[in-house]
Amino acid sequence: MTWWRRQRVALTALAVVAVTAVGVHVWLDVIPSLQTQAQTITNVAEGENVQVAGQTMSFRSARWDEFEAPDGMRTVSVRLNAGGGDEATWCRDFTLAEAHGDRVWLDARSAVDVPYDAGEASCRDESFAYEILAVFLVPEDAVGPFHFDIPGELGEVTRFTVEK
Repeated sequence: MTWWRRQRVALTALAVVAVTAVGVHVWLDVIPSLQTQAQTITNVAEGENVQVAGQTMSFRSARWDEFEAPDGMRTVSVRLNAGGGDEATWCRDFTLAEAHGDRVWLDARSAVDVPYDAGEASCRDESFAYEILAVFLVPEDAVGPFHFDIPGELGEVTRFTVEK
């Protein structure tokens, strides 16, 4: 009996596992990355209302050093007025990016001592009016201007410009 005949069950199982692994990789990594590449960015001027994930939002203020930060860092607090409707859903993570650079920061509210009642950390799927507070830790050398991005549905991104 040849080696190929003795190992045919193991080789068949190995081939099935390899095909399955490739299929899972394509399904979980390749296809979602192709779908998220198309983004529509909407720039919103200060004072304008915009619809994001069924929410009506407007930029309220941006404050520097409102909360205590670790050495070498500063906080940038962004406040939005928001109100949901019948179609209101949760927003994804807010980001703050340099307008003329490559650095991007995620909301660091959990790393900073922010009072619980200071405002919501994200969009709510409720219909009442509320305030959103996003807090970012940025290095001291980051001076702005920044883009405050709110991801919406189907690759839509709403962008507010934050200046010092």
